[in-house]
Amino acid sequence: MRVSHGPIALAMVVMLCGCAALYTPRQPLPIAEVAQQSKSGAPPAQIIQHIKQSGTTYALRGSDFAKLRAVGVPDPVLDYLQQSLVDDIDLLTRYWVLGENLGGCSFCYPQPVDLATMQSGYGVVSAPSPTRYSASKPPGTPEWVPSSLPASRQRLNVDQLVELARSGMSDAQLIDRIRNSRLDNVIGVGGFTTIRTRPLGGLTGSRLAQLKEEGVSDAALDALQAQFLAQFIEAERLRYQNLGHGPGSMN
Repeated sequence: MRVSHGPIALAMVVMLCGCAALYTPRQPLPIAEVAQQSKSGAPPAQIIQHIKQSGTTYALRGSDFAKLRAVGVPDPVLDYLQQSLVDDIDLLTRYWVLGENLGGCSFCYPQPVDLATMQSGYGVVSAPSPTRYSASKPPGTPEWVPSSLPASRQRLNVDQLVELARSGMSDAQLIDRIRNSRLDNVIGVGGFTTIRTRPLGGLTGSRLAQLKEEGVSDAALDALQAQFLAQFIEAERLRYQNLGHGPGSMN
């Protein structure tokens, strides 16, 4: 009796195609698609869900939020973009303290962004490899985030920053003030009404965009975001070490 192998061969092809689809590397969502969906009038919740499903986080500088708002990205999406970056930095810091890492998965790290060309992603935007070793900050941290904080006890909050900008202080002086100050009310704020497993960043994306309208320059906004993230990394490093999981622990 002659046996037809057609159905079996077809089934094998289908299975192989299914496996190939299953193991296709995840592709980060281009920042241009976030902007395009916003321009098309998609609801913020829908845009946020799309970003979540892609697993993409963007390494946005302080001035990027006003630029995104200018092309139509709504405030809830700006806030999500900032908090998702904070969440990823928290995860990277925890792994750094515990001696773990994300390996060579470049799309697992915050993606570099160039809003001048509306492009994003490693291999698209020029940026050092996220897996590059650094003794002073978590691998995958954006290169523009400083590795250490000043020993100065000088304090600065966002309202004071706006006052200094409006007073006519030069960009160079303002940036120096930011880099040599500890920022107040920007980490772990928001009260206890929302249960979160990670700290809530007090410097939101919509607030960064608003600061541009209040007279803070792009350069100062970039310095503010960099200082905020550096301070956040320091706070989280100490938190994880104090939980008994970090270097020098007695546990």
